[in-house]
Amino acid sequence: MRQAHPRLAAFLVLLAALSAGAAPATALPARLTPEQEAAITRAIEEELRESGAPGAAVAVIQGGETLYLRTFGVRSSEERTPVTPDTLFRLGSTTKMLTALATLDAAAKGRLGLDVPVRTYVKDLNPTLGKVTPRQLLSHSAGMREASPSVQSKDDEALGRMVRGWKGDYLFAPPGDVFSYSGPGYWLAGLVLERVHGKPYADTLRETLFQPLGMERSTLRPLEAITSDFAQGHEESGSELKVVRPMAENTAMYPAGSAFSSARELARFASIVVRGGLDGERRVLPEAAVRDFFTAHVPLPGAGPEEARYGFGLVRLRLGGTEVFEHGGVRRGYGSHFRFLPEKQGAVILLTNKNGVTLRKSLDVISKAVFGLPEQPPPPADDPPLTAAEAERYTGTYRHADLVSFAVAWDGKQLVLTLDTAKPLQRMKQDGFRTADGQELVFIFKPGQPKARYLHMDLLTAVRSGR
Repeated sequence: MRQAHPRLAAFLVLLAALSAGAAPATALPARLTPEQEAAITRAIEEELRESGAPGAAVAVIQGGETLYLRTFGVRSSEERTPVTPDTLFRLGSTTKMLTALATLDAAAKGRLGLDVPVRTYVKDLNPTLGKVTPRQLLSHSAGMREASPSVQSKDDEALGRMVRGWKGDYLFAPPGDVFSYSGPGYWLAGLVLERVHGKPYADTLRETLFQPLGMERSTLRPLEAITSDFAQGHEESGSELKVVRPMAENTAMYPAGSAFSSARELARFASIVVRGGLDGERRVLPEAAVRDFFTAHVPLPGAGPEEARYGFGLVRLRLGGTEVFEHGGVRRGYGSHFRFLPEKQGAVILLTNKNGVTLRKSLDVISKAVFGLPEQPPPPADDPPLTAAEAERYTGTYRHADLVSFAVAWDGKQLVLTLDTAKPLQRMKQDGFRTADGQELVFIFKPGQPKARYLHMDLLTAVRSGR
């Protein structure tokens, strides 16, 4: 499911170093001082107390080596078994980076083309949808709408059955025209992998990614996960913290948010990818796949030339001169966050078993203590208010399929956004605005058009309806 984390803005590399498979000049020794380790542990324990998450697992990679692997709390609030480095957590949307990497692996081996229409691989797809490409799907630039799954099933055939039922209206915008976060885009990308490999998505990921990387217990299948060292998902119910029952499960959603893995196996995964696909001297991922994994080519709406871009299941940011690639994930009962620093052969992995808890404060502490990344800069001062003439460029109604509709109007003094309630808008920068409660939105223009074509907010893009 789509995660509403704060615009991914709290999300190219030294490719020569990665392709060589050797530690770049900026790699640091794989060790922490006692003071660093204590500060990191203290920050995690404090954030867990604040959030109420029963358990967590955290791994930090530097110089391609694991220098911090710690677990906290319990697997379940009901049976109090401690979390271990091998405890499986559900990842949520960070599954997307696995789907993306498996696709890049197939492309590097000549099994599919990133810029080939998906109708080449999925023959029974609606013709309108068949023109999008794997690259567009994986970068959320295919014009695919966001939606809940139209099929609920535990059968391996559910993914194909769902996608075959989609009509052309699953494209809300022309392919390649605009960024908009889309779970269905990754569901379709997963079906492409199924057709290319001739196996269900869960088996494809196991055979092409998990097994080659030594992630023997990582899985998409809950019946495998729950018979292992496994963390129950939790959510708040009133003032109580409860185990999520029944566990959210739908095979049709696997490619966008359903993988299970542990801190130990994810640390191994991260170590291999930041080393350019090498496990010691042995190559386990194609050089080209890892190189593409750490690229980003689609600007997030409102981003400047050196600001946030989306690539293949990861967002690229520049923090204090260091490029980072990251993504957060939420699946009912769980939260996760990954941050990769390829220039330093580094990574941070955070897993919890409470709905939506991704330990972002702890991520900032680790990033500063271990990698020297700066604190997030304060937001820039707001631009001067709009005039009535300027406001005409933005007013109108913007819709994202049948999911959401935004009305933007001029009340004589300021722009007002109406969704469920009316919210005055303060201009932050050219075409960028903020509501009083901190939500940010960006209007997107197309060449030759006097009025905005799109409105982007909370990772979702809506298209102007009418004139």
